[in-house]
Amino acid sequence: MVKFVCISLFILQCVIGISQENYIQPGILKASATISPSKMLNRSVDNIYLSGFLEYHVDKKLSLRGDSYFFIDSKAEKATDEVLNGASRTYFGLFYHFNKSNWDKYFGVQPGLSLLRFSAISSGISFSPSFAVTAGTSYFVWDYFHFFANLTYVNSTVRQLQGGSRKADELILSAGLGFQLPTKKTNN
Repeated sequence: MVKFVCISLFILQCVIGISQENYIQPGILKASATISPSKMLNRSVDNIYLSGFLEYHVDKKLSLRGDSYFFIDSKAEKATDEVLNGASRTYFGLFYHFNKSNWDKYFGVQPGLSLLRFSAISSGISFSPSFAVTAGTSYFVWDYFHFFANLTYVNSTVRQLQGGSRKADELILSAGLGFQLPTKKTNN
Protein backbone atom coordinates (compact mmCIF):
# COMPACT_ATOMS: atom_id res chain seq x y z
CA MET A 1 0.00 0.00 0.00
CA VAL A 2 2.78 2.46 0.93
CA LYS A 3 4.68 1.58 -2.24
CA PHE A 4 1.53 2.12 -4.33
CA VAL A 5 0.87 5.55 -2.75
CA CYS A 6 4.50 6.67 -3.22
CA ILE A 7 4.56 5.55 -6.88
CA SER A 8 1.19 7.23 -7.52
CA LEU A 9 2.39 10.51 -6.00
CA PHE A 10 5.60 10.36 -8.06
CA ILE A 11 3.65 9.79 -11.28
CA LEU A 12 1.28 12.61 -10.38
CA GLN A 13 4.25 14.93 -9.86
CA CYS A 14 5.70 13.96 -13.26
CA VAL A 15 2.37 14.44 -15.08
CA ILE A 16 1.44 17.74 -13.47
CA GLY A 17 4.97 19.08 -13.23
CA ILE A 18 6.21 21.15 -10.35
CA SER A 19 3.99 24.18 -10.01
CA GLN A 20 5.58 27.57 -9.40
CA GLU A 21 2.79 28.49 -6.99
CA ASN A 22 3.50 27.56 -3.39
CA TYR A 23 0.44 26.47 -1.41
CA ILE A 24 2.37 25.80 1.81
CA GLN A 25 1.94 29.10 3.64
CA PRO A 26 1.31 30.24 7.22
CA GLY A 27 -2.39 30.11 8.03
CA ILE A 28 -3.32 26.99 6.05
CA LEU A 29 -5.99 24.90 7.76
CA LYS A 30 -5.84 21.26 6.56
CA ALA A 31 -8.18 18.34 7.23
CA SER A 32 -8.96 14.84 6.04
CA ALA A 33 -10.79 11.63 6.89
CA THR A 34 -9.90 8.16 5.60
CA ILE A 35 -9.95 4.44 6.35
CA SER A 36 -6.64 3.39 7.95
CA PRO A 37 -5.32 -0.16 8.33
CA SER A 38 -3.01 -0.94 11.25
CA LYS A 39 -0.75 -3.69 12.53
CA MET A 40 -0.41 -4.33 16.27
CA LEU A 41 3.23 -4.78 17.23
CA ASN A 42 2.71 -6.97 20.31
CA ARG A 43 0.42 -9.59 18.74
CA SER A 44 -0.63 -10.87 15.30
CA VAL A 45 -3.66 -8.62 14.98
CA ASP A 46 -4.69 -6.23 12.19
CA ASN A 47 -7.14 -3.40 12.93
CA ILE A 48 -9.06 -0.97 10.75
CA TYR A 49 -9.78 2.60 11.86
CA LEU A 50 -11.69 5.57 10.57
CA SER A 51 -9.07 8.28 10.98
CA GLY A 52 -8.98 12.01 10.53
CA PHE A 53 -6.78 14.99 11.21
CA LEU A 54 -7.10 18.75 11.59
CA GLU A 55 -3.91 20.80 11.17
CA TYR A 56 -3.05 24.51 11.29
CA HIS A 57 0.22 25.83 9.85
CA VAL A 58 1.67 28.42 12.23
CA ASP A 59 4.40 29.07 9.64
CA LYS A 60 5.95 27.18 6.70
CA LYS A 61 7.94 24.84 8.98
CA LEU A 62 5.68 24.37 12.05
CA SER A 63 2.09 23.26 12.48
CA LEU A 64 -0.28 22.19 15.25
CA ARG A 65 -2.17 18.99 14.49
CA GLY A 66 -4.82 16.80 16.07
CA ASP A 67 -5.47 13.21 14.95
CA SER A 68 -8.29 10.85 15.90
CA TYR A 69 -8.72 7.14 15.21
CA PHE A 70 -12.06 5.34 15.67
CA PHE A 71 -12.07 1.54 15.68
CA ILE A 72 -14.03 -0.25 12.94
CA ASP A 73 -12.90 -3.90 12.93
CA SER A 74 -10.16 -6.31 14.03
CA LYS A 75 -8.77 -9.57 12.66
CA ALA A 76 -6.36 -11.95 14.41
CA GLU A 77 -4.03 -14.35 12.62
CA LYS A 78 -4.15 -16.80 15.55
CA ALA A 79 -7.22 -17.79 17.55
CA THR A 80 -5.30 -17.20 20.79
CA ASP A 81 -4.55 -13.53 20.03
CA GLU A 82 -6.55 -10.92 21.91
CA VAL A 83 -8.38 -8.55 19.57
CA LEU A 84 -9.82 -5.11 20.19
CA ASN A 85 -13.54 -4.92 20.75
CA GLY A 86 -13.57 -1.12 20.74
CA ALA A 87 -11.07 1.70 20.54
CA SER A 88 -10.76 5.43 20.18
CA ARG A 89 -7.43 7.25 20.05
CA THR A 90 -6.98 11.04 20.09
CA TYR A 91 -3.69 12.96 19.81
CA PHE A 92 -2.58 16.59 19.60
CA GLY A 93 0.92 17.90 19.00
CA LEU A 94 3.56 19.76 17.04
CA PHE A 95 4.77 18.90 13.52
CA TYR A 96 7.94 20.04 11.75
CA HIS A 97 7.83 20.37 7.94
CA PHE A 98 10.53 19.98 5.30
CA ASN A 99 8.85 21.56 2.29
CA LYS A 100 10.12 22.29 -1.18
CA SER A 101 7.80 23.86 -3.72
CA ASN A 102 4.49 21.97 -3.30
CA TRP A 103 6.01 18.81 -1.82
CA ASP A 104 5.92 18.63 1.98
CA LYS A 105 7.56 16.00 4.17
CA TYR A 106 6.82 16.16 7.90
CA PHE A 107 7.47 14.60 11.27
CA GLY A 108 5.44 15.07 14.45
CA VAL A 109 5.09 13.96 18.06
CA GLN A 110 1.69 13.97 19.76
CA PRO A 111 0.68 13.11 23.32
CA GLY A 112 -2.85 11.80 23.65
CA LEU A 113 -5.41 9.49 25.19
CA SER A 114 -6.50 5.99 24.14
CA LEU A 115 -9.79 4.39 25.13
CA LEU A 116 -9.36 0.66 24.49
CA ARG A 117 -11.38 -2.48 25.18
CA PHE A 118 -10.23 -6.01 24.37
CA SER A 119 -12.84 -8.65 23.58
CA ALA A 120 -13.80 -11.32 26.12
CA ILE A 121 -11.13 -10.43 28.71
CA SER A 122 -11.86 -6.83 29.59
CA SER A 123 -13.69 -5.60 32.62
CA GLY A 124 -14.43 -2.34 30.80
CA ILE A 125 -12.88 0.43 28.78
CA SER A 126 -9.29 1.29 29.60
CA PHE A 127 -8.40 5.01 29.64
CA SER A 128 -4.68 5.19 29.07
CA PRO A 129 -2.23 7.97 28.32
CA SER A 130 -0.63 7.44 24.96
CA PHE A 131 1.64 9.09 22.43
CA ALA A 132 2.00 9.01 18.67
CA VAL A 133 4.95 9.62 16.34
CA THR A 134 4.02 10.39 12.73
CA ALA A 135 6.10 10.69 9.56
CA GLY A 136 4.48 11.56 6.28
CA THR A 137 4.35 13.45 3.05
CA SER A 138 1.87 15.67 1.19
CA TYR A 139 1.74 16.97 -2.34
CA PHE A 140 -0.36 20.09 -2.91
CA VAL A 141 -2.04 20.19 -6.32
CA TRP A 142 -4.57 22.99 -6.00
CA ASP A 143 -5.74 25.78 -3.67
CA TYR A 144 -8.12 23.44 -1.89
CA PHE A 145 -6.72 19.90 -1.90
CA HIS A 146 -3.60 17.77 -1.58
CA PHE A 147 -2.63 14.10 -1.50
CA PHE A 148 -1.05 12.70 1.67
CA ALA A 149 0.42 9.53 3.17
CA ASN A 150 1.26 9.06 6.88
CA LEU A 151 2.76 6.26 8.92
CA THR A 152 2.00 6.62 12.64
CA TYR A 153 3.42 4.67 15.56
CA VAL A 154 1.09 4.74 18.58
CA ASN A 155 2.22 3.62 22.03
CA SER A 156 -0.29 2.71 24.73
CA THR A 157 -0.87 0.22 27.53
CA VAL A 158 -4.26 -1.35 28.23
CA ARG A 159 -5.07 -1.54 31.92
CA GLN A 160 -7.98 -3.14 33.84
CA LEU A 161 -7.45 -6.52 32.21
CA GLN A 162 -7.63 -9.82 33.99
CA GLY A 163 -4.05 -11.00 34.36
CA GLY A 164 -2.52 -7.52 34.25
CA SER A 165 -1.73 -4.76 31.79
CA ARG A 166 -0.93 -5.35 28.11
CA LYS A 167 0.83 -3.24 25.49
CA ALA A 168 -1.31 -2.07 22.56
CA ASP A 169 1.32 -0.51 20.27
CA GLU A 170 0.36 -0.16 16.59
CA LEU A 171 1.61 1.07 13.24
CA ILE A 172 -1.23 2.88 11.42
CA LEU A 173 -1.11 3.78 7.73
CA SER A 174 -3.24 6.67 6.44
CA ALA A 175 -3.32 7.91 2.87
CA GLY A 176 -5.69 9.76 0.62
CA LEU A 177 -7.06 13.13 -0.37
CA GLY A 178 -6.76 16.04 2.05
CA PHE A 179 -8.39 19.46 1.95
CA GLN A 180 -7.03 22.86 2.92
CA LEU A 181 -8.27 26.41 3.28
CA PRO A 182 -6.05 29.47 3.44
CA THR A 183 -7.09 31.48 6.51
CA LYS A 184 -4.69 34.39 5.88
CA LYS A 185 -4.14 36.51 2.79
CA THR A 186 -0.70 36.03 1.27
CA ASN A 187 1.35 38.81 -0.28
CA ASN A 188 2.74 37.65 -3.63
